[in-house]
Amino acid sequence: MGHPKTQAHLMAKKVCEQFANTPSLTLAKKLFAEHPEVYTDVEHARSHIRKLRGKTGLANRNKTKDKALFEDKPRALNPFKLPKSYAKKRQHIDVKGSKILVLSDVHIPYHDVEALTLAIDTGIQEQCDTIILNGDALDCHMISDFVKDPKKRKFSEELYAMRTFLFELRQAFPNANIYYKEGNHEERYWRYMRVKAPELFDIDAFDFPTLTHCDKNRIIWIDGKSKLNVGGLSIFHGHEFGKQFIPSVNVARGLYMKAKATAMCGHHHQTAEHSERDINGKIVTCWGVGCLSELSPDYNPYSKYNHGFAIITRGTGKDFHVKNYRIHNGRIL
Repeated sequence: MGHPKTQAHLMAKKVCEQFANTPSLTLAKKLFAEHPEVYTDVEHARSHIRKLRGKTGLANRNKTKDKALFEDKPRALNPFKLPKSYAKKRQHIDVKGSKILVLSDVHIPYHDVEALTLAIDTGIQEQCDTIILNGDALDCHMISDFVKDPKKRKFSEELYAMRTFLFELRQAFPNANIYYKEGNHEERYWRYMRVKAPELFDIDAFDFPTLTHCDKNRIIWIDGKSKLNVGGLSIFHGHEFGKQFIPSVNVARGLYMKAKATAMCGHHHQTAEHSERDINGKIVTCWGVGCLSELSPDYNPYSKYNHGFAIITRGTGKDFHVKNYRIHNGRIL
């Protein structure tokens, strides 16, 4: 029979579970100050904490059966006791799959049924195993900051249409990886909740991915400021660069001027491509992907928008191949 756990061990385990991100020395000082009858000194308490966290050498780590509190990475040092930082670290998501269908700017319920059907059909024919909804899949007109058009659909009607779309997309691609990347139109929801309903903002039932039934359809929600990667290709919605990125001629060149790397974006509703060779002979190419929504919205009735979508085929290593499709008059060009 093994020896029962000592009181010193059990107390150390309790604080480690309660304060998982607190440095060991800080916890040891707390334990000794509160329980001097249990620990002979601070170092005695610290030795128990370090053992629980797997910090007493490889041999002891291998002998320890309960590894639940082990730390895989060394704790970040703060020798100058700098104040706590609230800086965000943006996610870089490596997209799974070998053939990826990119659908940008669908703007449910102001989508173009014919164009969206062509894009989905092509994805099925090409046997795409991954789908990226690359931002602005939902319009969110009635909760925007702009003057509302009373003739437009209510947000509840938009939401129900979005649930139907995501359900049907999953039915069309039952085994695919589906990513839903937040665009600037989805961000309207978060702004609305912060201003109009802050009491509900952090309740999981009102979380946007939950409202749209992403969870029920096995769809992976991606924060709007995160970056998606397919090999050496970086994928953005396009709003991540702010209002400074307003290309007047070529969307793809505008993206190149901001990213200076091989990249793809939607947001501007235009199909475009731009390539440049750097001083070392490396070719850098950027793509703008067309939209799948109405081409003459009330806010821009004589736009330069065009329908389109993209398919990315993954190669070996960082290699990939892009087909950037344009749709015109119900035909893929």
